[in-house]
Amino acid sequence: MKKTLIALAAVAAMGVASAEVTLYGKLDAGVSVNTNNANNGINAATTLKYDQGAQFGSGNYEGSRIGVKGSSAIASGVKGVFQLEGGLGATDGSFSGFGRVATLGLTGSFGTVTAGLQWTPYDSAFNDGLENNGFAPTFAAFCTSIHCDAGSFGATSSKGNTKNSIQYATPTVGGFNASALYANGGDATALISNSSYTGFGLNYAVGPLGAQLATESVKDTSGAIVNAWLLTGSYNLGVATVFLGAEGADAAAGKSTGYSASVSVPVAKAVTVGLGYATDTQTKSGSVDGKINSAGVQAVYAWNAATAIYAGYNKTDTTALNVVAQPTTNATKFATGVRYNF
Repeated sequence: MKKTLIALAAVAAMGVASAEVTLYGKLDAGVSVNTNNANNGINAATTLKYDQGAQFGSGNYEGSRIGVKGSSAIASGVKGVFQLEGGLGATDGSFSGFGRVATLGLTGSFGTVTAGLQWTPYDSAFNDGLENNGFAPTFAAFCTSIHCDAGSFGATSSKGNTKNSIQYATPTVGGFNASALYANGGDATALISNSSYTGFGLNYAVGPLGAQLATESVKDTSGAIVNAWLLTGSYNLGVATVFLGAEGADAAAGKSTGYSASVSVPVAKAVTVGLGYATDTQTKSGSVDGKINSAGVQAVYAWNAATAIYAGYNKTDTTALNVVAQPTTNATKFATGVRYNF
């Protein structure tokens, strides 16, 4: 960890003379209490209860991370850009490597082209009144057994950043910009084919209105394909910002459809409260439906430009998919802590 930070600082220092280089990050540390109650659907006596108790840890609200990014003029109006970003453990000093972002690219009046490990258009479309962070119900509900943002080529993977990819983002014109990403997993062997990923995004933001639409098509090494779409929108009313969302996914394993609604309300100077609800229904091969319902609330106090104090709660109820006994899981999370941006 120490060697990594020294190396990052050295890169930033050496790059000052020839490029704009920035060292940045987030540290999030706090206390959380998590519970998980599972019932196998047969009788109450078989309910399994898990209570973690109070735990001090990292990333309850936003994932702790560190990164370095920069740009350098190559030609008139054209810059080379790079970014490296990895996850941190704010309370144990761990570093996961640059597993979040590792890209090289070019940017100019033509738009931006980046290659490497990067977030997808589908990731960028996630948007809700809880900032799609630790207490947000949108991701908890939309990330189902049929589909979770599959940037790492797994149909149910929750890791949205995509390896071995190339992405193009257009300039913004009239409030619109678009992006397209393609990745070939490069994991073919004598027995399996390459996995692959194709994603498209369209974004609009003018005045109080914002909207994001994204699609992705994912093929895993078995040849199974998942097609999914995500639509979110927001409108700033002045006294509050309202968010709505919808998603759908279709795969050989089944289908899912989800909806979300949330609001972000500035209730006092530097204090913002977010409330939200999301639901997702899954059908596996025309059989028994599964369902996820999630609700969340958070309060964030912006102490200054860099430091925020937060507290929040999320409850997610899951009915298992395509199981005769219909087992259910009820999970809750409460956390409070401090997030620092640098």
